[in-house]
Amino acid sequence: MFYSREGSTALIAQGLAQATEGTLRRLVDSRRMENGGMFRALLATLLGLGTTLVDPDYTVEPYEAVVVMTPVWIGNPAPAVTTFISNAVLGGKKIFIVAVGGTAANPGAIAKLEKRLRARGASVVGHGEALGYIPDPRAVRPSDEELVTEGVLLAETVRQAFEPQPWSPVGLCGTPE
Repeated sequence: MFYSREGSTALIAQGLAQATEGTLRRLVDSRRMENGGMFRALLATLLGLGTTLVDPDYTVEPYEAVVVMTPVWIGNPAPAVTTFISNAVLGGKKIFIVAVGGTAANPGAIAKLEKRLRARGASVVGHGEALGYIPDPRAVRPSDEELVTEGVLLAETVRQAFEPQPWSPVGLCGTPE
């Protein structure tokens, strides 16, 4: 599940889906971003508010593993992702978070997503961070191919996060007999 306004998150999601043979679900914000719409979206982002989605599908029951991928706006997840998390039945679901930002590290956004997901009963099994488009017209933008490759490279991290972890009694009760 992902939201993408400018396209970089969509391309990374496409690469991840190709590499994992996963299902893509794109969230579409009903708000227009021109004529002050982006300002309102950024304000909603700062306040941790959601938005209205076009034809939302909050169904996650058929999936054991769910990847939540969001662009990072001013250190926060996009309102469309906030809306999804607030409405999907996530109890007992294993979730991997991917934050796509103008910088490769977005610990604040990851922490906010983890808190929201856990409050909804989800188990966060890991997270990844990716460099998307930088909102500066002077910045060098990654190519579409580079963004898809970034998603493909994330696939191994995602697979490992969802694999069952071996349990060992060593360290819990001393040495096994």
